[in-house]
Amino acid sequence: MSVLNQPFPKQSGCFGFNLNQESSSLGSHDGFVKQHQVDQAVMTRDDKQKKQEIDALLSEAMNNLTFQEREKQQEVLHGVDDEIKEEGNIVDIALSELDNHLIRIKRGSVYEIAERMDPAYVHARAFRVMFLRGNRYDTKAAANQMLKFFETKQDLFGTEKLTKDITIDDLDEDDIACLKTGWLQLAGKDRSGRVVHLQLLHLRAYKTLKNEYRMKYYMLMDLLQTDEDVQLKGVCGLTYAAEDCTDAMNGAGYFEHIELTNAIPVHIASVHYCCSKMSEYLFLNLAIKAMPPKLRARFRSHFGSHVECQYRLSTYGILGENLPLMPDSNKVDMKYHLQWCQARLTKPMRSDELKPKYGPHLAAAKKPLKVIQPTANDVLYMGGDRSNNTGNVHLRNLVAEWSETYDDSETNEAKRRIVYEVIEEVHRSGGRFLNQEVVDGASVWVRVPRDALRLKITQAFRNHRRKVRGTRKKKN
Repeated sequence: MSVLNQPFPKQSGCFGFNLNQESSSLGSHDGFVKQHQVDQAVMTRDDKQKKQEIDALLSEAMNNLTFQEREKQQEVLHGVDDEIKEEGNIVDIALSELDNHLIRIKRGSVYEIAERMDPAYVHARAFRVMFLRGNRYDTKAAANQMLKFFETKQDLFGTEKLTKDITIDDLDEDDIACLKTGWLQLAGKDRSGRVVHLQLLHLRAYKTLKNEYRMKYYMLMDLLQTDEDVQLKGVCGLTYAAEDCTDAMNGAGYFEHIELTNAIPVHIASVHYCCSKMSEYLFLNLAIKAMPPKLRARFRSHFGSHVECQYRLSTYGILGENLPLMPDSNKVDMKYHLQWCQARLTKPMRSDELKPKYGPHLAAAKKPLKVIQPTANDVLYMGGDRSNNTGNVHLRNLVAEWSETYDDSETNEAKRRIVYEVIEEVHRSGGRFLNQEVVDGASVWVRVPRDALRLKITQAFRNHRRKVRGTRKKKN
């Protein structure tokens, strides 16, 4: 029996959440939202050692990949990877390979049951291409995922729904109530245009865990089927548990959620986990080990306050201003999520209406991020004394360390990868790349756009080369 098909008892969680089954009006959170306080995180020596073990685990995941794989995962993480090319007969060839894999592995599977029920649904080109895109045209992985998909779908919705698209009408009252909590919602897009799939753990509340699984399945599949860009670009997964956003259900169903996500044909471009309590950070040790190696290489954990976590997210193109957290209070703004729910509950929609609307804050995603106060780890571009900032010194040392390899590289692609490695190393140290600019008449620090940043690092290698040559001439 699949873990998704097990009966789950009603859980109250550590904060006494109780499902108010009579509450069905949109926007009502009686019985779903509970205020609680978070203990201050205290890093003991043992905690620091365990944190280092987690960091070592993530480093090991990167080191176990080939150089090309490692660079590819870094590009995906930062949203600078190449888009899927579906030119010529590439798709047809992949579909043929996918079919061959399925023929070999489908015997006795739920997939085979669905195929007998409605071959047209299972063999539909658009349906199969969705799995190819989600697995970046790894046909074997796509075939295995299709088997998991139908098994999961049967567990959650029954055999009669195997060859039907799941709609909002297939969710029961408790599923809808869980959907309305907003613990899972769309939070705009990152700087690369990838949808941010946000989990706010303190809003979790349900009658059974299966309510979460069913509504999560619906949300992900609705997103994939109504926005082709999501199939092509993937999503950024963000679990947010900083300060007063800690998990209301103490991690219940965590691994089952991983299993569910692995069954959905969505490409997870990156995974971020933000928290303030060391106990939750250490729980990641188990979660990381449950991830496939390549996904583990695209996982980042951020420990600290709201401000610290959101600053670190910004270095990966996920802006705090796009999260549904109100300034100063960090309470959740449910406006756009409730509008999203309302649109699906009230009327049948045309395909153009179904495409997710992420709210007007998307326009702000293209603006540079304003930063009030730089930190020592930041690389600051303004000249003068600021060039001696710790982050600038770190960058110069990195350029010096990589310069020989960079100069010996025979292709622009190889040099580009080295540039991204330098950028990633600065990000890993907690640094950002900042310009001082005048915005609305005031001098502020803003993040350097990605394209401009690549040119700046490339120029840094050129400057270092000239400096080395100049030093050699003086000695001669």
